[in-house]
Amino acid sequence: MKVVTSNQMKQIEENSLAFDLTYARLMENAGSAAAAFIRRLTRVEGLNCMVFCGAGNNGGDGFVVARRLFESGANVVVVLVDGVPSSDAAQSMFELLERMEIPVFSLPQDREKIDSCSAQADLIVDAIYGTGFHGHLAGNARVAAGIIADAIAAVIALDVPSGVECDTAKAGEGAVKADFTIVFDSLKPVHVIPSAQEHCGKIETVDIGIPREAHAGIPSVFSDITMDMVTADLPVRDPDSHKGTYGTLLAICGSERYRGAASLAAAGALRSGVGICKVASVPAVCDAVAARLWEPVFLPLPASESGGILAERAVSMLRDSVQAASCILFGCGLGDTEDTFSLLAYTLRSAKTPVIVDADGINALAGNINIIQEANVPVILTPHPGEMARLCGVETEEIQRNRVGYARDFAAQRGVTLVLKGHETLVASPDGRVLFNRTGGPGLAKGGSGDILAGMIGAFCAQGIPPESACTCAVHLHGLAGDRAAARRSEYGMLPSELLEDLCDILLSCQL
Repeated sequence: MKVVTSNQMKQIEENSLAFDLTYARLMENAGSAAAAFIRRLTRVEGLNCMVFCGAGNNGGDGFVVARRLFESGANVVVVLVDGVPSSDAAQSMFELLERMEIPVFSLPQDREKIDSCSAQADLIVDAIYGTGFHGHLAGNARVAAGIIADAIAAVIALDVPSGVECDTAKAGEGAVKADFTIVFDSLKPVHVIPSAQEHCGKIETVDIGIPREAHAGIPSVFSDITMDMVTADLPVRDPDSHKGTYGTLLAICGSERYRGAASLAAAGALRSGVGICKVASVPAVCDAVAARLWEPVFLPLPASESGGILAERAVSMLRDSVQAASCILFGCGLGDTEDTFSLLAYTLRSAKTPVIVDADGINALAGNINIIQEANVPVILTPHPGEMARLCGVETEEIQRNRVGYARDFAAQRGVTLVLKGHETLVASPDGRVLFNRTGGPGLAKGGSGDILAGMIGAFCAQGIPPESACTCAVHLHGLAGDRAAARRSEYGMLPSELLEDLCDILLSCQL
């Protein structure tokens, strides 16, 4: 599944000009392919069809559709939403339309005639904006979208339903809701983001004659995480190796109130192959982890009155461990306190290796997000939707409506790798790419699941796996282990700690 942004699609079209194509040829191909798809859907002879055309090249595509449907015997009316398009290619298509004497109405001048036609329409084609829309529908476009919504007709959008942003899938008020969206050449983000499904309807991708060579050097911005990706990124262990080969993870985690978080994070890291896991926490947490796990190394730190780590005294004790770590995991169960923020600020400023910020570390960031910019190392954030909402200063419901948009924008603007947990956990990279994970289910919706995931990411980073790959491997394996645990124990009864045995079975099956 290759998915490209609106700018990437423009580059692909520009690249195609080197292969004896023109913008007019591409427009003709797009409109003709769309009309051919419509003819496959239904017999168009005698149907009443309206084509709403905007002032951009999407409107030009609409002119071609109108012409082709007219040639097939449909009763066609074209509505100009904002006048005749200005590009040479679109103007040439409009001139062909006029020569065929296809009726053309304009908003708002011909509103009465347009309303009369819409009351009788069987099929409406939305060619108002395409990939070029941003913001909110206004003016004639808003009026046109309202007419489309009120009509009792099948609605087909060209490339992107008008009123929906191509790259974020954010839908403005009154955005067109299509029954079908005909996609030209390549899928765009809007076509794969779940929140846009109600606007796109069924998706059909059509070939518009662009050669494969025009896509060279343009990566997909979205893709699914697969097991093949995981096994390619996780190296087979070298027979001539030792514990130092596989890195040291420093886990600054836990408090007297949340002792299990550090234990689960450490267990997740150790089961994911890290050479050494050092738990830095208050004595009560160190004792709790040591009672369950014999493998970690411990750095006991002074406790505050609230039971968390006392930052003022802990900083000097952490210095050598921070400098020596291959990766640092910060936040699981630390508590949302001023000490946590002070420790986080120190860690981000001092770290020489990747830092993973989870749970209360993310809550600490929400109060002073600019501290991220002081880090000189890769930073990974692993928020659930509520934590993401606090980072972005919006309600959780807003995050859920536009998970991909918020994650992608945040990762790009802050220069971090972001794991937004939840249904189909996604990994957003600083370069704008987003990977979707399809493993896992509601059985993972229990306290402690995220701690194991954070430990797994930390382990993979400590072994030298790049941040994005470490995250994609961890979320896929974590979800797959969750699926297997649910099959054994049920989604109700499974415990996060039970994922670890399933994780081992999965790694064994992969000969890792």
